[in-house]
Amino acid sequence: MNAIERKRYILDELQRNGSVVITDLAERIQVSSMTIRRDLNAMAEDGMVTLEHGGAVLNSGSLFECSISFKNEINVSEKQRIAAKCMEYINEGDSVFLDAGTTPNELAALLRGKRNISVLTHSLLVANTTATMRNIKLIMCPGEFRENSMAFLGPLTDDFIQHFQIDTLFLSLEGIDLTDGLSVVDVQDGHTKKVLVEKAKRVICMADHSKFNKSFFYKIAPITDVDLVITDDGLDAATQELFRQNNIPLVLA
Repeated sequence: MNAIERKRYILDELQRNGSVVITDLAERIQVSSMTIRRDLNAMAEDGMVTLEHGGAVLNSGSLFECSISFKNEINVSEKQRIAAKCMEYINEGDSVFLDAGTTPNELAALLRGKRNISVLTHSLLVANTTATMRNIKLIMCPGEFRENSMAFLGPLTDDFIQHFQIDTLFLSLEGIDLTDGLSVVDVQDGHTKKVLVEKAKRVICMADHSKFNKSFFYKIAPITDVDLVITDDGLDAATQELFRQNNIPLVLA
């Protein structure tokens, strides 16, 4: 395993058990304890875990948020498949808003093949990805820059959004739950998403399977405010059935 694959494996173990032991991981992955310790140190710097003697525990709860660098490394193929499926919902002449997040940025990378598309965003990642695409009219929202989300947020951002007609919002979030709805950790991020959901004609939620049945600090909107949820085929069958029973449109990529 390379470093990224090891981190994914360690994260899976943490999400399954809540904690890990360095010697156990080293034996299973067949690397040295020092290698696992370095991986856990990096995850601790990203805020993912708290180190303890001989191992680490997962940081969790409604106020926990991964760093953008770590998000960029996990569930990459799932995010790419979701982005490819989202392309089917973008037509020539559309104005779309690409939310901040690694999955919307995967979608941004695919837009080179589309014509006459207006892209609004507050994401620095999305802006950098689409900046040289001549077929795209890029409009960047102002605001206060947040490094953790690599996006501009705040009242200036929210006011700016009100001036535009948004055909489709491609929404990213931390948690999606039938009871608690759509949620994120950061209040300003959540408020901007709330403004976007209210403004857009159509809301498409981009969420890989790891986001389901989770709730975080700030509630954006009820699940019924979403027109379509696009996820990957890693979503368990029971959750898929619950969404269908509640008439929430769900598409697997």
